[in-house]
Amino acid sequence: MKNKLQLMIMVSLIITSHYASAQWGLSGNAGTTSSNFLGTTDSQSLKFKTNNNQRMVLDQSGRLGLGLNTPIYRFDVKSSTHTRTINSNNLFSSTSSTYGGYSTANNPGTGSAFGLYGNGAGVGGANYGIFGSAAEGSSNYGVYGTTTTSPNSPVGVGIFGTSIGSGTTNYGLSGSASGATTNYGVYGSATGGTTSWAGYFLQNTYTGGSVGIGTTTIADSKFSVQQTGTTIATTKFLNTSKGPNISWIHFGTTGDWYIRSASNTGTVVLQDQNASAKVCIGGTQAATGYKLSVTGKIICEELKVLLTANWPDYVFESDYQLMPLKQLENYISDNNHLPGIPSATEMQEKGGMEVGEMQTLLVKKLEEANLYILQLNQRLEELEAKLK
Repeated sequence: MKNKLQLMIMVSLIITSHYASAQWGLSGNAGTTSSNFLGTTDSQSLKFKTNNNQRMVLDQSGRLGLGLNTPIYRFDVKSSTHTRTINSNNLFSSTSSTYGGYSTANNPGTGSAFGLYGNGAGVGGANYGIFGSAAEGSSNYGVYGTTTTSPNSPVGVGIFGTSIGSGTTNYGLSGSASGATTNYGVYGSATGGTTSWAGYFLQNTYTGGSVGIGTTTIADSKFSVQQTGTTIATTKFLNTSKGPNISWIHFGTTGDWYIRSASNTGTVVLQDQNASAKVCIGGTQAATGYKLSVTGKIICEELKVLLTANWPDYVFESDYQLMPLKQLENYISDNNHLPGIPSATEMQEKGGMEVGEMQTLLVKKLEEANLYILQLNQRLEELEAKLK
């Protein structure tokens, strides 16, 4: 009996010593091997508590959850008592790049892969799917995204933002930069591939500042375009819904400004929906009652005036009443101008003359002068006949 009792005590001491050596100490552990671990050997989750409340769980599938009992994603965090769910601050000093947070996604299948996906929704205030800010340093990026595609994933999105809600203002992507020599609120670059877009917008685009295309010198205008090192047009306008309507605007080699239609048979039209609209060249003061006002001289190889009044061939009709010569003489003596022709005073008051109207009046007077010549020639022939 005594031997049995001693044997039981020895076995109990051996078992107690074994379990004691397997326990993890609160002040650290030494002598651990690759076979040692902290966790479960069955299909149970490993739970961590503070103040007798569960704070973290590592479930049997390897999903880590903070602030929730059943994680859905590989790393799942939930908080209803903190302003920041995750806060990452990298203070490492190095000549190479450092990252507060770095996330990549590589999907060998056909589905979408997001390096970083953010969704912000709230009742009031501003909601940002992803919000980034940067300060100090030579190059600062509030949000920086990169993606690499393959034949299995032809669409790659470096940064994708969406904002949906019934609020007043929603931003899919918002960027702000200030404080350095050069600041980019949103910076985009695209290279390679058949077609590359640094920025691609499907809906309306608004800018509250100036826009520069091909130039960064925009202080003197709201919209500046610079084209260098190429012969293509500076600006192209295309409207396929109205047919093959294409127009180009570009500069000449000496700074001339060209507006061209789509083809040699096309027409350049200056038009406004308002019938009272006017076009001014060389000045800003439009003449009342005229569609085109030119301040300066006009030269052309040929000018055609489309007339709405009758051409004065009616002068040669048999019933046309030609003013007697004596009456014409008296009129000229009294008025110092031909009848039917505006006087110098009238021309000054009107500020010029109507080319089409004046041409009609001059042709009328020329035809009347020919009638007078024919009348005089008839009288001369009658006198010559009497003198024979």
